[in-house]
This record gives sequence, C-alpha cells and structure tokens, in this order.
Amino acid sequence: MESLAGYVYKAASEGRVLTLAALLLNHSEPETEYLLSYVTQLAGQRSTPLIIAARNGHDKVVRLLLDHYRVDTEQTGTVRFDGYVIDGATALWCAAGAGHFEVVRLLVSHRANVNHTTITNSTPLRAACFDGRLDIVRYLVEHSADISITNKYNNTCLMIAAYKGHTDVVKFLLEQGADPNAKAHCGATALHFAAEAGHLEIVKELVRCQAAMVVNGHGMTPLKVAAESCKADVVELLLTHADCDPRSRVEALELLGASFANDRENYDIQKTYRYLHTAMMERFRDPDSIVAKELLPPIAAYGGRSECRTLEDLEAIRVDRDALHMEGLMIRERILGRTISTCPTPSSIVVLSMLTTWSLSSASNCGFTRFAFGRKETGTRTRTSYALPRCSPRWST
Repeated sequence: MESLAGYVYKAASEGRVLTLAALLLNHSEPETEYLLSYVTQLAGQRSTPLIIAARNGHDKVVRLLLDHYRVDTEQTGTVRFDGYVIDGATALWCAAGAGHFEVVRLLVSHRANVNHTTITNSTPLRAACFDGRLDIVRYLVEHSADISITNKYNNTCLMIAAYKGHTDVVKFLLEQGADPNAKAHCGATALHFAAEAGHLEIVKELVRCQAAMVVNGHGMTPLKVAAESCKADVVELLLTHADCDPRSRVEALELLGASFANDRENYDIQKTYRYLHTAMMERFRDPDSIVAKELLPPIAAYGGRSECRTLEDLEAIRVDRDALHMEGLMIRERILGRTISTCPTPSSIVVLSMLTTWSLSSASNCGFTRFAFGRKETGTRTRTSYALPRCSPRWST
C-alpha cells in the first residue's frame, strides 16, 4: 500500500487526473483514506496529494480530491518556495502563495479555513500579499480572511506588501482598515519597510493615511532608513512630513550624502557632496536657531580628521574623493553609532563600511521573506544596513 501511495502522490503532483482516478478505483474507504492522507517525503517536502496538487496549481486534481473523496482541506505539510522551507502549510496556503487563483477558489468553496496559519503564524492572505496577487488578496478578504493576523514576528500583511512594492495591494489593505502604524517586534512599521525598499508611491500612500515617523528598535525613523539606503526620492518626500523637525532634516540629508560615498551599489561621490552641501545650508538657514553639530573627537582611523564645520570647510574637500569618503564615514558614525570596533587604517574603514553588519538584510531580519513565513536552508550576506534590527529569517513563517 505504501508503494501505491507513492504512485498516487506522483500523479497528483504532476496533474494527471485520469491516472489518479484509476489508481484510486476499487479500494475500500479506509484504504482510500490512507492513500490520500499519506505524507510523502520528497525533495525536502512532506506533503499529501492534495497539498502538492494545490502547490503545483493542478485544479482538476484538487477538484477530484475535494468533490469525490472529501479530502480534509486542513491537512498540513512542509513545502518549499524559492529555497525556503515552510512548515505547517495547508493546501490553501500553498495555492495562495503560488498564485493559483482557481485552486484558491476551489478550496475556499469547500470551506477551507482562510485563516489557518503555518507554524510561524503566516496566513494564506500573507502569502498572497507577498506576490502582489490582488485578485487572491481581495477574494480571501471577501471570504473572511483577517488582515490583522500577524506572523510570529508581529509582521502584518501591510508590511510585506509595502516592502515588496505592491501598491495596489497596499491601497486595498488600507481601504480595508489595515493599521499603517502597527509595529513589528523590531519596532518597524510599514513605512520603514517601504522607505528602505524605495517604494515612493507606497510611501506617499502610507503618509496620506497618517503613517507616523516613529523610531524602530534600532533608533531609526523611516526617514533615516531611506537615507541610509540611498533612497533619495523617498528622503526628499519624507523631509516634508509633519513629524520632521530641523535636526531630523539636517541629519537625514547628511546621512544620505554619506551613504552615497560608502555604498557599493549606489556609490556616487557627486551626490555625496550635493547632499552634504544642502545639509550644511540647512544647519545655518535660520541664524537665530542654528542646528548645532555634535562633533566626534579626531579619530586616528580617519587620518586624524574632524568633520567639516562650515560651508567653506566642505567646499575645500569638494574634489577630494578620499576626504569625502572620510567625511561620510564620520557622519555615519555620529548619526548611526560605531558598528565596527577595530578600524586600524582609513583604507580599511572604507572597505569595512561596505561589508555586512548583519548576517541577513535588515528587512529580512524583521520578519520578511518571500511570503514572510519560512526558514532558509542557506544564508546569504548583503550590504550593511542599520535600518531594521535582526528579528527573523526572511520568510518569517
């Protein structure tokens, strides 16, 4: 019987509905139940015929199993998405995550629980939000999916949609009453995630819905997150936010300029000077209320340099790339704090500043992954990010 279960699983996995029907003929009810509830372990997955058929989008197989064999829609298994392992996934979760709308519709029409979560509390709705499948998101919400359910890192559906740049999904969730100021365990909001990823239209939408400029658990506002990530258009928008005071404006512009000098992917020394110059002008814009700079003492690792104090000081290093690099590093250390304890030479500072501080990207460490729900089999390293502290693996089951 175990061997036959393997053939049943294979037919379901490949969408061969006639073969599957033939394999299930002439068996007693207990035997059929055994075959359709048998958990097959293959290629890092542990799933039943229904789960694998839903995962692969075989709606005819799913219909056969639901209509003729009344298979339990709440069976759970372990499946893989993009190298991530998701434990406790139902057929509906798999179909929503893979974008198979017809399978989603079939399962919901057969009373699948739309709020059944994975081991790490990820819902089918969350899975659909990652891929930006507004049709599936809307359908699930229309059938009682709860938009307020968070995963174990307290990440909301709005956060994952904002981070992934799905503007239409973000708008829909906000229309349905999603809280733009809900916080993940790391203290980040949807605005932090959209700002870090540079999704300007989503940032606009969140601000329109009263998203606040709050500080996350690492001391970063969405404005600083955008500046540290070299998202200039987002920075320029958030500079007009009602919560942005003069010091916040100056430090955001400084951090943006400094980041352009010390970011491997976004290096642009001309932008460095432009934003540092703008920041310096902002400092002295109001003679009666100058935004004072709290300078660090000269540091040997920076060649004994100190930060520029005036526009004249800055103008003097305008064409000196090395000096602008050092200026940027000193600014980052002043605003973000020291993250590298041993910095023996200026050249090593430049190299180290481009390396990863966290083992995974900041948003990844705050509960995000493809569907924000699983565990990664192997880790990767990305650029330095101070935006969002370590909270979870990428798919955050």
